[in-house]
Amino acid sequence: MASGKQTPRQKMINMMYLVLTALLALNISKDILDALTKLNTSLSHTVETVDKKNAEVYAAFERAVGENAEKAGPWRDKAVDVQKKSNALFTHIESLKNKLIEVSGGIDEETGHPKSLDAREPPANYLLNQKNASKLKAEIDAYRDAILKYTEDPSMIANINDLFDTGKQVVGEDKIETDWEHANFDHFPLAAILPFLTDIQAKVRNSESDLISQLALKINAKDIKVTGVRPVVQATSTYITQGSEYVADVYLAAFDDTQEPEISVNGTPLDADQIKNGVGKVRFKANKLGEQKWAGVITLKQMGQEDKTFDVTGSYTVAPPTVVISPTKMNVLYRGVDNPLEIGVPGVDPSKIRVNGPGVKQISAGNYMANVTNVKGKTVKISVSVEQTNEETGKKTMKNYGDKEFRIKGVPPAQGTIYKKTTGIFSKGAVKKAPVEAILRDFPFDLTLRVVSFEIAIPGFPPETIKGNTLSSDAKLRIDKLKPGSPITFRKIIAKGPKGLRVDASNISIDVN
Repeated sequence: MASGKQTPRQKMINMMYLVLTALLALNISKDILDALTKLNTSLSHTVETVDKKNAEVYAAFERAVGENAEKAGPWRDKAVDVQKKSNALFTHIESLKNKLIEVSGGIDEETGHPKSLDAREPPANYLLNQKNASKLKAEIDAYRDAILKYTEDPSMIANINDLFDTGKQVVGEDKIETDWEHANFDHFPLAAILPFLTDIQAKVRNSESDLISQLALKINAKDIKVTGVRPVVQATSTYITQGSEYVADVYLAAFDDTQEPEISVNGTPLDADQIKNGVGKVRFKANKLGEQKWAGVITLKQMGQEDKTFDVTGSYTVAPPTVVISPTKMNVLYRGVDNPLEIGVPGVDPSKIRVNGPGVKQISAGNYMANVTNVKGKTVKISVSVEQTNEETGKKTMKNYGDKEFRIKGVPPAQGTIYKKTTGIFSKGAVKKAPVEAILRDFPFDLTLRVVSFEIAIPGFPPETIKGNTLSSDAKLRIDKLKPGSPITFRKIIAKGPKGLRVDASNISIDVN
C-alpha cells in the first residue's frame, strides 16, 4: 500500500496496478484455500461448542439465584455483564466478516462459500484504508480493559492481556516496528483473514467462559450444586500444522480445591504432574491430517457418596505445512530489475517468518525484493522458515515450511522506435528531429530505457555510428539530399536501463517523402 497523500488519478493507477499484478502473478492454490475454509468452519464449530457450555453456566447461575438471590444475585449480575460485553464484540466481528465477504464479491450460492477467497485488495482497502481494522482494534482494547475488572487472578489477567494484545509488533530480521492492523491484515487473502477473525471470536467466547466459571466459584456449594459443574477444554489453538503439537487445558468449571480430580483421555489416565489446581494438560502429537476428535472422563471423588464423573470431548484440525510465495509481477525473476515478492504463511505472524534466497531482501512485513542480477545459473531457490517457541522451555527453533524454485530470465530485446513507431513514411524534417527510442512492449515491469548509441544507414552514404539518441549534423545533411521514397534504417540500437542494464533494440525501417 502506498503511503502519503495521493491524487485521485494516482490512486486509480495504484488500484489498476494491484489488479494487474494479481491477475498476472498471484497463484494461491485451491488446496490452501480449501484448508483455510475448513479451518474457519472448524473454529466456528468450536465457538458453537463453547457457546453451549456457557449457556449451561448461565442456567446454573439462574438456578442459584432462585435458591438464594442475596448471595448468588451479585455474581449472576457480573456474569451477565461479561456476557453483554462479549456478545457486543462477537457481533461486531461477525458483521465485519460479512462485510468483508460482501466487498470481496459475496457468497457463491452453489458452494455457500465466499466467491473470492483469494481476494487481497478489497479486504485490505476495507480494513486498512477505510480504518475498519483500527475500529476493531479499539473495540478489542475496550473489551479487554472492561473484562479485566471482573477478575483478580494474576494468571487469568496475564492470559487475557496476551489473548487481546493489540500493541505494536516487531517484524522481520531488520526488527521493523509495525502496528497490529498491518501486521495481521496487510497482504493476506480473504481466506486467511476470515479464520483470523473467527479465532478472535473464539478467544472472546473462551475468555467469557473462564470469567463466568471463576465468578461461579464465588458462590458456595449451596448456591451452585455439583450438578451444575461442567467440564472445560481450552486449547491454545484448534488449528495446527503437521509435526507440531496440540495442547489443551481440561478442567471443571467448579472444582474441590482440597483434591485433584482424576482425568483420563482416550482411555489413558493423565499423570499426577499433568494435573494442577484442577486443570489437566492434554497433549497430542499432530501426525495425522484433518479433523481429530478425542474424548475423556473427569472423575471427582465425593466423601461418603458415589464419585461424580463428567464426560469431556474436544477436537482440533491438523493441516499440512503450507507456504504462499507469489512473485508480484510474474512467475519468473528477471535480471537487471528489482523483483517484488509477497511471502506469507497462513495463520503465522509475519514477524515469525524468515526468508532465505540469493539476492532476497525484506522491505516490510510480508514484502520482499529479489535482485538476481548477479546470480549465476537459470534458477534460484527461495526458502521460508517459521520461528517457533516451546511453551514449557521457552526455547526458540526454526522450522522449514517450504521452498520454491524460480526461473531466472534476462530482460527481452526492446523495440527501436521513432515517434513510437518502428516503420512508416515520414517527412525529412520529422526524421531529422526525431529522437531514437527503445521500448519494452508487453513487459510486466515499467522500465525506462535510454538509447546511448545507434547506427544509421542512408542510401548513397556509408553507415554512420552515432552516440546518444539524436541524429548528427552530417546525417541530417545527407537526409536533405534524399529523393522521396528513399529508405532509412536505424540499426544496432543500444539502450541502457537501471542497475547497469544493457538492452539491444530491434531495427527501425522508414521511408522519407
